[in-house]
Amino acid sequence: MTDVEPTMLERAWAVLTRPRAKELASFPLEVACHGEPCRVALDAMGARHLLVPAGTEDLTVDPRPTVLGTVVRKLGFGGAAVTYVDVSCAESDLFPEFDEVVMDVLEAVADTRRPAAAAVAAIARWRRLFRSTLLRELSRQAKMGLFAELTVFSALVEADPGFPVEAWRGPLREPHDFEAAVRCLEVKGLSPAGDSITVHGLEQLDTHGGRPLDLVLMSVVEDSDGRTVSDLVEQLRTEVTSRVDFRTRLSAAGWSDKSDRPDLDAFAVQEVHRIMVGPDTPRLVPSSLTTGSLPDGVGHLDYRVDLAALLPFSVGASLAEIAEEAVG
Repeated sequence: MTDVEPTMLERAWAVLTRPRAKELASFPLEVACHGEPCRVALDAMGARHLLVPAGTEDLTVDPRPTVLGTVVRKLGFGGAAVTYVDVSCAESDLFPEFDEVVMDVLEAVADTRRPAAAAVAAIARWRRLFRSTLLRELSRQAKMGLFAELTVFSALVEADPGFPVEAWRGPLREPHDFEAAVRCLEVKGLSPAGDSITVHGLEQLDTHGGRPLDLVLMSVVEDSDGRTVSDLVEQLRTEVTSRVDFRTRLSAAGWSDKSDRPDLDAFAVQEVHRIMVGPDTPRLVPSSLTTGSLPDGVGHLDYRVDLAALLPFSVGASLAEIAEEAVG
């Protein structure tokens, strides 16, 4: 284990300022490689760096541009120049993730004879992760579903400015999309051609914790005058209680606004149907089964419910009314 704690990184970044007369302003850490301390540093543009002493190790790094730049170079900090593996991040909204990279690399270099090589290997893993995240594209249907969830999230925040990001559970693949204080909400975005919903698992339309469950069906249509997922994300970033948690949830949902292609898919909500889930609602839940669970060997169950069977159970309500009742 490394002796560097996350609080040490926080202090290091807090005391570092952009250099004016030199290339980097650095802060020595308590982890040493080849007799020299590892360092975190800032450059004149505000990019963050991790410097791992390389000694005489023979290294090859991937020079291709990415959110994690990686080079091997000599730098001097008040003494003789030392060869470092220099990994950098210029994207300020990824600085929390860069701290995770720093901690992981420092763990990797501890107690190994070739710490710089271990650092390069760890950085390569993180570069692959960042690359796959940034290149990932949501399908049109998935984007409509995320649009629906973010629209409901916006209504919940409007009803309660302190509504916690942690209550948005859908991206974590948990049974209900929102675990609000008074009611749970499961949101389904419907395309104009859709005639059914897909239910994932026996718990998605089941209640728990003594709270009632609302199934919120939202007809989402493409509308050039509507809003994009990016629009909703930017709005919510200024309203949520934690931008870090919000970014984590978006990443888990498969969303990245760092794509090299602009988000041009604009949508609008055409209709909202609220179904207060009860014993008569068409659904499968554990109590529907004799044993209360799936048979041995069956790990998961997805099923479809026709809208024609659900809509007779709907009651009129606006998103604002649904949100206000959910937060109490």
